[in-house]
Amino acid sequence: MKPISLCLIQMGDKGLELVRAFPDVVPSHTLTEIITKSMPMGAKDGDFTSNVIGEKNAFSGYVFAIPSTIGRSNIASICAIFDNSSYDVNSVRKIFSLIINEMKKYDVIKTDILYKILPTLFKSFESDKITIKISSVVTIEIDNTGRDEPVEPLKKSVNNFESDMWK
Repeated sequence: MKPISLCLIQMGDKGLELVRAFPDVVPSHTLTEIITKSMPMGAKDGDFTSNVIGEKNAFSGYVFAIPSTIGRSNIASICAIFDNSSYDVNSVRKIFSLIINEMKKYDVIKTDILYKILPTLFKSFESDKITIKISSVVTIEIDNTGRDEPVEPLKKSVNNFESDMWK
């Protein structure tokens, strides 16, 4: 199921603030509620949230850190907003975590870049292959055919934890 909108939220000077919503179709009162629920107190890099908003909307968001060259890193969340709650939460988690991890790998996780790629990400959300051109040098390609399969690093860490636990 394709989301009705994607939004990027970050911690600003006065608290959580909306950086961009694409497409801008969600009512402002719904966006305000999503902004406040996108990063619960104590949220940290790698957290994933899902919530129901009002009577019919739902969203899932991935929390991540945006590194800073001066001072400490900022925290942000990328959210997918749906018009009902019958969507594949694990697919959203997988797409967001893979994209953010790829951006971290290439050291291109910046607010302005995320702002720029939001429309491309939205348009390719249900595609079997997600291709996002960041620059002339960096292009992120993600195979999205196994949407229902768990994210591989998560699967490995669970298996490692299980084997350590039963030693």
